[in-house]
Amino acid sequence: MLVSIVIPYYDDKKYILRSVSSVINQSYKNIEIIIIDNENSLISKKILEKISKKSKKIYVIQNKKRLNYAGVGRNLGILNSKGKYIAFLDSDDYWSKNKLKIQVQEIKKKNADVLFTNFKAINEDKKIIYQVRSSLDLTFNILIKSCPVCCSSVLIKKKCLEKNLFKNYKTKEDYDLWLRLSKQGYKIKNLNKFLTYYTVRSSSLSSLHLNKLLNAYLIYSNSLKFTFFYSLFSVLRLYLNAFKKKYL
Repeated sequence: MLVSIVIPYYDDKKYILRSVSSVINQSYKNIEIIIIDNENSLISKKILEKISKKSKKIYVIQNKKRLNYAGVGRNLGILNSKGKYIAFLDSDDYWSKNKLKIQVQEIKKKNADVLFTNFKAINEDKKIIYQVRSSLDLTFNILIKSCPVCCSSVLIKKKCLEKNLFKNYKTKEDYDLWLRLSKQGYKIKNLNKFLTYYTVRSSSLSSLHLNKLLNAYLIYSNSLKFTFFYSLFSVLRLYLNAFKKKYL
């Protein structure tokens, strides 16, 4: 089965080669690698042109709009993909060598529509900051309280995305997608193995957290139509549960 790996790129020359290399070196070989150039600059074109020479399986697509919204890039990748399955990988994250091979096997065994893995969060020196493990299958009622899903860990059937693309949130756009899919009855299941590495950058931590808080609120209030006070409560609950999963 062909797996399409979608990697949105924006101003990430430090990590993009590590990310792409972790895909090229996968033990599962029936893949295509779609890199979306959201930066769309002379620099990004030069960087990605060089990386595309690493494998004939790499395709670079220029986003006509210069926009640092990962979801917009992922949508463009989805629309240009040919695989039965799609895997997402952010340009500063990377995978264990057998990640796709194990997931393709397990998504069939588990009869899942979406299969995510445990993940380890690392800093810029590759030191583990925290790790998130889950053994739960995720329903809508679980997801509104807690989200253990790292987007870079996900393998998803393309058919799930035919009418469900990412919305234009600055952050948390993946959380919004999992909520919508679960509400529609798609089966979101966990592969209880650490196969994904998520990079946490110290330079953007404060602004990133503020954006995540704001966008979580917008998802609850706009997408789910929660009341003002219930949306605030839901944001607090989500982040309290996230803190517990990471550090307790």
